[in-house]
Amino acid sequence: MNPFFIGWSSRISLPLAGFLGCALAALLVGFGALAFALGVTVDDPGGGVFTGDKDITGVLIADPYPMIVTDQNHHTIMLSGGGKRGVQTEARPLDGKHVRATGYGVKRGDRDLLLVTNLQAAPGDATPPVREPLGTWRLTGEICDGKCSLGVMRPGTRPAHKACANVCLIGGVPPVFITTTVLFGTRYLLMGDPDNHAVPDAVRDYVAITTRMDGTLERIGDALVFRTDVTRAAVP
Repeated sequence: MNPFFIGWSSRISLPLAGFLGCALAALLVGFGALAFALGVTVDDPGGGVFTGDKDITGVLIADPYPMIVTDQNHHTIMLSGGGKRGVQTEARPLDGKHVRATGYGVKRGDRDLLLVTNLQAAPGDATPPVREPLGTWRLTGEICDGKCSLGVMRPGTRPAHKACANVCLIGGVPPVFITTTVLFGTRYLLMGDPDNHAVPDAVRDYVAITTRMDGTLERIGDALVFRTDVTRAAVP
């Protein structure tokens, strides 16, 4: 029997059919193994969720980035605006005051962020929240924007998200440092510079890659703030 394909014939010789069957099976197994190998190298993006409409009250802290320590449970919630922008302009006049904020919430792990639609002063106790210095640390992790990494985008981390994260940071979205290991019960630290101001533009060079940085930690409410000089960051 001729093992070659005959263009005018609708039949395939048995030896060629066997070869094609084996080749197809090998391709399916090979591509399946490749897909599995690539998949296991990517972190699980789960855990970041939209939590719906929120109406919160508490004391607002404007620096290094706006946050509210809520009246209920003294839970610290980061603030951002709609789109790729922060709310520093709205928050600055309300620094240290008791406020009411409404918007839409996102959450990953123990950290929450509110996409603010309205922010205003409100009657209530404006006692400053407890602030606890936690010393100097050398930490390894990844810088991300605090909006996408908490659940607005998935996965919201790693090099594929670098350009998107940098646009968010340019617009004033709070940056977070996601540590490689759990620290005081969390891996998500709000960032600031050593003087408790917003981080400089140099932060964009280190976004979405593993970096090692030295700085000080402070607990505000139940959130950790990592103050560091990003210009001295190192790639391990």
